Amino acid sequence: MSHTLYLGIDVAKDSFDVASEPAGLARSFPNDATGRRRLVETLQNQPVALIVLEATGGYERDLVAALLDAGHKVVVANPRQVRDFARGLGQLAKTDRLDAQVLARFAALVKPEPRQKAPEQVAQLAELVTRRRQLSDLLTQESNRLPHARHPQVQKSLRKSLRALERQIEDLDQLIRQNIDSDDDLRRKDEIVQSFKGVGPGTSAMLQASGKDPTDPTSHDFLGELLNRNQGGLQPETIVAAMAGPASDPSQSVLRKTWILGATEIILGWTLPPIEAFIQVTDAKVNKTHGVGIPEDPW
Repeated sequence: MSHTLYLGIDVAKDSFDVASEPAGLARSFPNDATGRRRLVETLQNQPVALIVLEATGGYERDLVAALLDAGHKVVVANPRQVRDFARGLGQLAKTDRLDAQVLARFAALVKPEPRQKAPEQVAQLAELVTRRRQLSDLLTQESNRLPHARHPQVQKSLRKSLRALERQIEDLDQLIRQNIDSDDDLRRKDEIVQSFKGVGPGTSAMLQASGKDPTDPTSHDFLGELLNRNQGGLQPETIVAAMAGPASDPSQSVLRKTWILGATEIILGWTLPPIEAFIQVTDAKVNKTHGVGIPEDPW
């Protein structure tokens, strides 16, 4: 193949499909160490410009790490953005092979910014945050079982399990805090992120563990995380305004204005008026949203 290649990889639990743009490479591999090694070997000496995968709940992580270690430029795309792109192409059918082709075309036409290999500190933070989420899910499951338990020994077992899970979560919280505090860059971003209303240590740690810069106004993760936790039916612009705080707050700054503009334009899809007019509108919304309950931090 002499043409520059843009690759799309559709990842499932047990396998992944690879397609290229221009067409020419179409392969399936097992999603294990052997399959990842075979893909890296297949791509050796190939003119690969960019590789795009969808976020699939973690099934893609080892593959992304292997591709980054091999020196490839990799993007883990937002599935919603890829679906919108596919609809724009008129691609309604859905198979793994077709999904890989759509991702390859997305890579070639959109050319999203590739991610950098995460520093070791961030990689460790991501592992700690993932484990905490797993334990939190187990805690919820055990808590839901307890009210329905009738046998005394089953009740005792569940309570013992809950106490053990709570202790492990407390230990992980300390490790996560130590991880952030031991790195000047992570600590600085943590302070900035937590300065926004409705954002606590849990949301901050999850955002930093993603490997993206949560203080970057072009990042979808920050506001998206709060919108995902919006159970009160608030309008997105109301959440933006309430998070930003009133104009009299110290957050009335270049960072505040830049972030509000970036988040609102990119995530909410607004066409924005000039900056000063928008900030005035936002401040008016802040006054109206005084006391509005922003979704609580999940930790």
